[in-house]
Amino acid sequence: MYGNLSRSAGPTSYPRLLIAENNFSTVKSLVRTFRDERLLDVAFDVCTSPRGAVRRLLADPYQLLISGVHLAEMDDFLLLTRTQALETFVPLVITASALEKESARQVLQQGAFDLITTPLDHEQTVSTISLALWHNKLTTLIASRDKALERYQRHITKFPGNRRGEAFRTIQKSIEESIAAHERTIDRIETNVNCFADLAKNVESQARERALERLDVPSK
Repeated sequence: MYGNLSRSAGPTSYPRLLIAENNFSTVKSLVRTFRDERLLDVAFDVCTSPRGAVRRLLADPYQLLISGVHLAEMDDFLLLTRTQALETFVPLVITASALEKESARQVLQQGAFDLITTPLDHEQTVSTISLALWHNKLTTLIASRDKALERYQRHITKFPGNRRGEAFRTIQKSIEESIAAHERTIDRIETNVNCFADLAKNVESQARERALERLDVPSK
């Protein structure tokens, strides 16, 4: 039904979005936004069920999941719990109409990143998606640093202990000095990364708080 709407990432490596939605008008509005807004260069795939979305999330790397709130809350918030379990944080942005306020509130309170109200507002949609992608990039950076530290620690653990020979002890001393220098560098980086992590948490909290506030604004 939606296969011809997907846009491949291609050689430009656009951020990849997954849309889990069975409301055709919402999908069309999202696709129109992606194709009309030059500042929002993204690749995207579309599926119509939460379990289909889970299979795609496990099979391919995505930077953002956009889901209709009615799909996001099915099977005890299946999509939300699966995105939270992924190795790299994938924000979940939900779409909801004025008639779905309570469902949207529940999903946001469970941990969804942000909300796009329907009918879609072009400016709000672009702003919300851009912020979610930025947040994914920041948390991915933090995760990649954590992995690097884990690999580094494994190398230190495997470093050979006592060995005979003056030549080996000289080499060992040189390597240990190099490791100590790297550790000092990592300590400096640690401070910056901790600031990034705090920033990521604050952005996520504020985005969710603003989304909840929008639910309380009377429809025009």
